[in-house]
Amino acid sequence: MRRHCLNSLSASITSLILLTLSIFSPGLAAEVPLRAFGASYDLYQGGMHIAITEISLQDTDGLWRWRMTTRARGIYALFFSSSPYSETTFTLDKNDIQLQQILVADMADKKKNESANFDWNKGTIAVLRRGKQKELPLDASVYDYNSIHLLTAAMQLRQQESAIVDFYVKGKLVKSRVVYSGTGNVDIDGESIGAIIYEQVMVRSNSKIKYYYDAENPLLPLRIEKLESGESPAVLSLRKVDWIL
Repeated sequence: MRRHCLNSLSASITSLILLTLSIFSPGLAAEVPLRAFGASYDLYQGGMHIAITEISLQDTDGLWRWRMTTRARGIYALFFSSSPYSETTFTLDKNDIQLQQILVADMADKKKNESANFDWNKGTIAVLRRGKQKELPLDASVYDYNSIHLLTAAMQLRQQESAIVDFYVKGKLVKSRVVYSGTGNVDIDGESIGAIIYEQVMVRSNSKIKYYYDAENPLLPLRIEKLESGESPAVLSLRKVDWIL
């Protein structure tokens, strides 16, 4: 893919949280350029090309929607029946981004289906996971595996190096730290592309996720790496992107 295809906790947790809140105040999200796109990725596990992942961002009458689907490829489809799908919707309200709903599903295993519905007026999140319902308090911006790209884009815009945020994962809100990790190069279709790198870790977790973005398209990940102790790394590598006009 040619360059023009991509063109268009240590010291004090409390002080870091306060710093984050002061930086990611209402109005920041309005500065992030939202642009619809659809992109496909090669998924590698332990160096083996096992699946194709599709990530998209679309706008429907002011309701923005992230989608991510994965399907096994070739012979791996015989061994991996899992077909995960996730969808995150959000709106711009009072110049700030607010998540509306998170859906997680797997056509091969309905027990994995879950939903989280956000009520910003009541300050609650209604969660349905594994057939059980519960309610979580909602008092700050929340991100998930789809919408995290909004956060890194905002950090890039403000040249902010660190943020601690509430992160939704498996029916819970956990503290997650995202840090700027410098720059590097990513190979896309035989061409070396300069990338801005961020790393994400969850509180009390040994896993780490690295995100690589093109500076001119901060919402489009060029590469995502999930590194977990004792397991082979999982890597998403961009194949192609279609900008939706």
